Amino acid sequence: MNYAGNCYSILQNIRYAINEHSTALVNGTDTTGAFANSYIIDTINKAQFYIFSILFEQNPDMFLTSANLTFTNSIASVPSDCFKIKDIENADGIPLSKIDMLERHPGVYDGDRYSYYRYGSSIRIDMDNISETGKIWYYKRLREITMGASSAGGALSLTLASTARGITDYYNNMTIENITDNWVDTITDYTSARVCTLAAQTGAASKYYGIVSELPEIFHGPLEERAIIQIKQHPKAPFKVTPVDLQLNLSNIVQSMKSYAGTNTGEINYETMINSFGAL
Repeated sequence: MNYAGNCYSILQNIRYAINEHSTALVNGTDTTGAFANSYIIDTINKAQFYIFSILFEQNPDMFLTSANLTFTNSIASVPSDCFKIKDIENADGIPLSKIDMLERHPGVYDGDRYSYYRYGSSIRIDMDNISETGKIWYYKRLREITMGASSAGGALSLTLASTARGITDYYNNMTIENITDNWVDTITDYTSARVCTLAAQTGAASKYYGIVSELPEIFHGPLEERAIIQIKQHPKAPFKVTPVDLQLNLSNIVQSMKSYAGTNTGEINYETMINSFGAL
């Protein structure tokens, strides 16, 4: 099985599009090309964040989720995948009101147990000494995708390359495709040592893999097109962006938006909305 949004496949197709393709270049065993794999992967992620920003503006609830918050002495940590907070509820399910940090209570007062403020990656209930389990409703951020060769593996385990993010739980619940052995699985857990726990498959060293974009599948094609356009804008690219490239990508993003996101906020001129994010 092959996902169009698999980072390995996108990188491979970009190299075809700029006439700089070989298996060795895609796999990174040949580094003589004009473009390093790390640069292409960075470009792919910039392209997916661009499409994410368009999707989020039109239909943010696509990315809405919730999690429990454990307040200790009135403080809880924001989930690591939080892009934007929607609501905070206390243990009784009562929504808390957001206040500016400058509005927090002075030290001589107890504060308001139904208000909260955020500072950095923490949330604080305005009243002191609150310890309870509440809930946060928030919009998830889109995570970066990557590809490479595994450094180790075993039953239900695969260790990603050093180019993967070394952040605990970063790839949790994302789809990974093993290009070498032709299987697809879900990452159920991930450590800062870049070790994936797999749902079903057996991993091994020296297996090429690609993590699949969390964008809805209908946007995987426009994602690849957008990344190719960005690479072609580089001075080293042998082929330059044409008006046809731009118009095709715009048309495909627009059609994908109409098909998937609809017009839940009324009639929308998608061309105008997309162009408001900047020229393709």
